[in-house]
Amino acid sequence: MKKAVLFEVNKGVATITLNRPDRYNAVNQDLVDGISDSLKKCEQDDLIRAVVITGAGRGFCAGADLSVFAENATAEERSQYIIDQYQPLMNQFFSLKKPIIGAINGTAAGVGAAFALACDFRVMSNESGILYAFVNIGLGPDGGASWLLARQVGYSRALEIATSGTKVSGSECLTLGLSNRLVPQDELLTNAQQWAEALAQRPTLAIGIAKEDMFFAMNHSLNDTISFEAEQQVAAFKSHDLKEGVAAFLEKRTPNFLGK
Repeated sequence: MKKAVLFEVNKGVATITLNRPDRYNAVNQDLVDGISDSLKKCEQDDLIRAVVITGAGRGFCAGADLSVFAENATAEERSQYIIDQYQPLMNQFFSLKKPIIGAINGTAAGVGAAFALACDFRVMSNESGILYAFVNIGLGPDGGASWLLARQVGYSRALEIATSGTKVSGSECLTLGLSNRLVPQDELLTNAQQWAEALAQRPTLAIGIAKEDMFFAMNHSLNDTISFEAEQQVAAFKSHDLKEGVAAFLEKRTPNFLGK
């Protein structure tokens, strides 16, 4: 049986591939479980220093596969499924103390858009795009899609995107700050993996701390954030990477960071 999610590691980078190309990588239970299991492996393996997430075939992710809901499921049961499955999965993206790059091949629609925006960085092409398709079938956003979009582009623009039901192109995503890079389609995955390999050579403990700091800062005051940052620095002050970074600077050589 074909795996819904593929997982491979090379040069300290884990590549997670959504692998239901015949359904444009629509999200079913196997895909949710596969992403979750892959992110757990990334968390547990110290040799993995960065992560790339992409989709097989022509699209990144078409959103939820509605077949996951039983035909006779009530509205309340469908709502609970979203809470039970998407909430812990989305939290895994943000709790992973390693950088995640989304190589957004084609369209990221519905909850697939939430997966894309939950990545720390995104690489897109002119064939890529974000589509808040929920409204097109009479639904509101789910999977944290509204939270993610509003924090990245602001309330008014986020609401426009969510209610228009039209695709935001890769070039427009770059302008809005929803994409970090715009590259030719045939270079998209290679570019993302090379970027991840470069990050994997950096002090990934410090990158993880910065990731937590940014996430905390989005929901707290300046003073609370300063206190949180100071607490986070304790781990950095005790790290091998700080000692190595200082030593390399003094010795005028390239540092050998280990991510710890």
